[in-house]
Amino acid sequence: MKETPFRAEEHLEELLNIGIALSAEKDHTKLLERILTEARKITGADAGTLYLCGDEGLLFKIIQNDTMGVYQGGQGEPVDLPPVPLNPDNIHNVSSWVALNKKSVNIPDVYTAEDFDFSGPKKYDALTNYRTKSMLVVPLENYEGEVIGVLQLINAKNDQGEIVPFATEMEKIIFSLASQAAVSLTNMQYIEEIDNLLHSFVQVMATAIDARTPYNVNHTRSIAELAEKLALYIDGLENGPLAAERFPENRIVQLVMAAWLHDIGKVAIPLSVMDKPSRLGKRREIVDMKLELAAVQLKYELSQAKAQDDDPAVEADFEQKLAYLDHVAELIAKVDLPSTFVDKELAEELNKIARWEYLPGQYLLTDEELKDLCIPRGTLNDEERKIMENHVAVAQRMLDKIPFNSRLKDVPAWALSHHELLDGTGYPLGLRGEEIPLEARLLTILDVYDALTATDRPYKKPMSPQAALNILDKMAEEGKLDSLLLDAFKKSRVWAGEGGNDH
Repeated sequence: MKETPFRAEEHLEELLNIGIALSAEKDHTKLLERILTEARKITGADAGTLYLCGDEGLLFKIIQNDTMGVYQGGQGEPVDLPPVPLNPDNIHNVSSWVALNKKSVNIPDVYTAEDFDFSGPKKYDALTNYRTKSMLVVPLENYEGEVIGVLQLINAKNDQGEIVPFATEMEKIIFSLASQAAVSLTNMQYIEEIDNLLHSFVQVMATAIDARTPYNVNHTRSIAELAEKLALYIDGLENGPLAAERFPENRIVQLVMAAWLHDIGKVAIPLSVMDKPSRLGKRREIVDMKLELAAVQLKYELSQAKAQDDDPAVEADFEQKLAYLDHVAELIAKVDLPSTFVDKELAEELNKIARWEYLPGQYLLTDEELKDLCIPRGTLNDEERKIMENHVAVAQRMLDKIPFNSRLKDVPAWALSHHELLDGTGYPLGLRGEEIPLEARLLTILDVYDALTATDRPYKKPMSPQAALNILDKMAEEGKLDSLLLDAFKKSRVWAGEGGNDH
């Protein structure tokens, strides 16, 4: 059998092109496949295996065999072979020996080789009628001198399709290719490790912020999970106004990270504001105490009056005052609830109550207490709301300190815009319409929905999914939310419980 002549210049050019291709590949799975495919192509190998070093030994990552039509690992069928032990006791295995000794092995015919145990390939040949013959095994050694894997090539073929030994000159070519592959894999691994570190750090920060209060513990995680599910749903749409929107992996990665970071600024919000359960908050105890003191004072005055004059009219007058006091206590308890809407009429009555002297020279409500009780909706007064809204400014200062790389460049803008509304009434910039990134508009919908349906908020009862969706519909009709994204959110049912139940 005649070997194909070795053409150094041709292979050198191929090697340079392969190096460029490996450096450009960003997908780990495709990179692994390309390493083995290009190595087989340049050597004319019929088959090959790419191993990567792991805790358990050499892990089978890619297996290819043109004659047998076998393509496992990567984008092909899963590899179900056990790892090759990587220790001095297993040096009879050629791949293990190569990894441990950092040297290449070129065998013209494994059936006549005596230095290694090839019983495995022989058994495979007997079962499949294949003939394993020539073999070139090369370590993947990175620039730190660390072996990260092994490249095993089988059955070199000449131009006539005959199985021949791997040319000696080819060893250096494949060793160089293996080194380039090791560098590419190591660089990709470093990038993945850095990304994982950043993602872990972001999640730890977000989890810590949510953990500051038991009333918000699941919010950020919920938003991140809903964002990913909704993005995948939109990506799969083939018809409709959002059919052109595509969410490739990097866009989803950025969206999920933005979701994790959207409330990061709340680390600077006082818990007295973030956890305020009612209009009065902790001051409710003080107001209740004043009401109790007022009742005690009235009863004392009644006993004193009866001692001086046992007139039934006097007692009736005090009983009327006590009844009014009970009315005041019930009204304050009602108004303190965030679900109560305080209109102009109710505010006027509260103003009258505030000026009632529960003790001589002491008014029932302070100016601060009256102001809080007159909050039309919710629990936060204007000053507290400004403090709460300031979490976006805090978040911006924090995110400005993080050097987001080009693959994560949109994360800050998306995270910081989740309180913007299409009609310009949102904050912090009052953006309108298309000025708000689509991803931020998506996060806004999820943020509002989760806030409405959350079961861990002390200041309100959770809404049912349908009730929350009705409110979102109204906000969309008012021009505040993106109606197309909201329609996708409703149809996706990512908000539904397990099994698609509306609870």
